[in-house]
Amino acid sequence: MKYLFFFLMLCFISSSAQENPKYINVNGTSELHLPADQIDFTVQIRIVDDSIEESKKTNDQYLEELLKILNDSGINSNDIEVSPITLGKNYVTDINRGETKQEGYFTAVRVTFLLKELSYYFGLTNKLSSDNHFEIISSGYKISDYEKQHQAAYEGALKAAKEKAEYMTKTMGVKLGEVLEIDENNNLPGYPNPFNTVTEVNYGQGSSSGKVTIRRSVRVKFAIE
Repeated sequence: MKYLFFFLMLCFISSSAQENPKYINVNGTSELHLPADQIDFTVQIRIVDDSIEESKKTNDQYLEELLKILNDSGINSNDIEVSPITLGKNYVTDINRGETKQEGYFTAVRVTFLLKELSYYFGLTNKLSSDNHFEIISSGYKISDYEKQHQAAYEGALKAAKEKAEYMTKTMGVKLGEVLEIDENNNLPGYPNPFNTVTEVNYGQGSSSGKVTIRRSVRVKFAIE
């Protein structure tokens, strides 16, 4: 009975050791700063008039004009997207009186397009700014090979995690084992998607240049032998 108890204790300890292996958790981060080769724009056309009919008619005219500008700027129709039309009553607020009242009717559309030739940037924005009916409500730099660079950033993050784990275990005098878990660790703002930084607008050449930053982070769990 005494030996049986001792044997069961050894089995229990061995089982616990297998269920709770020694391990190390490390984070790896990679950040790429890449020259942008595209700019994504969103332009809004919003017309207010005395009637819905006149508002829509005028909006259609300016939409046609905008599409012509984009075509003349070398933007492919496949890179242009026009939103469904929005229309309704137009309301204005008198701040001094704190009153809101209807004044006419509005029609609005948004046009999103991708500028792939940055040398057209200055000429295009000049044309858009020449008419106050065109409102650029957003724009940002992009890169054409995003998926490739996205993968490269993850590879860099994984390599960074492995290198960190290797020098930590070497310092502690233990051996790094197999990978037990890999998790994405992109919880910080701006991690899931690239963000943009403007670097230069070259007025002499009529172009714009900037950079896109892609940041990726991973958490890797390694066994310790």
